[in-house]
Amino acid sequence: MKPYLLQHFLEIAAEKYPDKPAIQNGGSTITYSALCGKAKALGVALKQFSPERGERVGIFLDKSIDQVLSMLAVLYADKVFVLMNSALHQKQVRHIINDCRISTLLTTVQFKNSVLQPILSEPSLVTVVCTEDFPVLIESNFDREPDCGNITDDISNIIYTSGSTGVPKGVVIAHRNLIDTARNSTEHLKVSENDRILCSPALNFDYGLNQLTSTLCKGCTLVLYKYLLPNAFLQTIQNEKITGVPALPPIWASVFNPKLARIEKDKYDFSSVRYIANTGAKLPVPLVRKVRETFPRADLYLMYGFTEAFRSTFLDPKEVDRIPDSIGKALPNVQIEVINDRNEICKPGEVGELIHRGAGIAKGYWNSPELTAKVYRQNPLLPEGSQFNDPVGYSGDLVKKDEDGFIYYVGRKDHQIKTSGYRVSPTEVEALIMECPCVSEVVAFGLDDPELGQKIRALVIFSGEHVSSKDILNHCRAEAPHYLVPKEIFAVTEFPKTANGKIDRPQAIEQSIEQHGK
Repeated sequence: MKPYLLQHFLEIAAEKYPDKPAIQNGGSTITYSALCGKAKALGVALKQFSPERGERVGIFLDKSIDQVLSMLAVLYADKVFVLMNSALHQKQVRHIINDCRISTLLTTVQFKNSVLQPILSEPSLVTVVCTEDFPVLIESNFDREPDCGNITDDISNIIYTSGSTGVPKGVVIAHRNLIDTARNSTEHLKVSENDRILCSPALNFDYGLNQLTSTLCKGCTLVLYKYLLPNAFLQTIQNEKITGVPALPPIWASVFNPKLARIEKDKYDFSSVRYIANTGAKLPVPLVRKVRETFPRADLYLMYGFTEAFRSTFLDPKEVDRIPDSIGKALPNVQIEVINDRNEICKPGEVGELIHRGAGIAKGYWNSPELTAKVYRQNPLLPEGSQFNDPVGYSGDLVKKDEDGFIYYVGRKDHQIKTSGYRVSPTEVEALIMECPCVSEVVAFGLDDPELGQKIRALVIFSGEHVSSKDILNHCRAEAPHYLVPKEIFAVTEFPKTANGKIDRPQAIEQSIEQHGK
């Protein structure tokens, strides 16, 4: 029975609310009926280019109605969509195309003739379709119904996130994952068809994608928004009568930065806001209190998740004022445990790794069976000798529970950095910096930052003269998206070494903090 594919949410909403705005972007709006009809027609067209099920289709577009339309059309073609942030540079795009062998690319003429031009000759890439061609393709197939053969456990999309090897890794998502997490999110956030959700996160980010799937699930309206300045953000909430505001910590840090914005009493009317949700990184307690003061009528949901399992926990709004530093308890249909290195459940107050069982667990990593086996393991809490396949996701995040079962985030088990809502591998930053011929060694790491969640600091040994930290920053800005660019770069003459000659990272980081502070 429907819904068992993500696009079934769209069909149900189009039948119930045909003339309701589904997606709004600036002055442009598309209704549920129009979105459903166009997505089906474009899906038929994509299948005409290649009938093979499960092919990967890259989408290199800004956050827009066309981006949403492209995603749904790919699903109607029984294919797999791979969203690529338009902030990515050629190196990252080329890696993604080659890693999952993208055969069709959806983009704009402008992107095709600029950033994508050197990549169009990649061997797997057969077809490039520009959004400027969509109207003709849609019109010529508008009365044709797509023949969908996928089932709920088939792959819907691949989300590329930062990898420990220095290149992005693809998390493989099934239709079941998207459907389960949409139902979960809408249940605990009490989303209804009357909501208007402001979507500031990018849709290639699991949290942004979750806003779209939740919207389709309930038949409400998603207002796409590109965050630039605090006052414009607040003005949009007021003018568009937004009811749901999911956002990442850097946005709230910016909103409450007195150098960037001044929120005067009675300047804005936020009476429409029903809930605010945070994820991507821990929201510092001072910001929690400022959000509560500014939006006193809204419920504040402090949430936690990781790409490999989407959403995992949430803190009931009734508890926020009492324990604002907690990430709450497990979502419905999700089991969360804290385990030690012996795979035993930790006692209250004992720090261990968070593992996730139940709704949202992804299928693994594309092209990486070793990493899949490391993160997606057999449930360690099953009875001894059990033969059942019951995978859980190992988050790599260190947490602890209190006596009442509330969970508190402590930090990363590995060295990954959470900055501006993105999860970044130090190895990826180090590989970027090492592309500079003037650098011989580098150590990158994260430090707590009130605006970014964590800022990236890089320690560099220069191999040549007449080079500076500014040269490194210029290189990073030219070759990588903004979230991989270090905020601080310090030159060092040597790194401390371990007994086997490797760089002693903990000591190097400690020395840097002693010398330059946090």
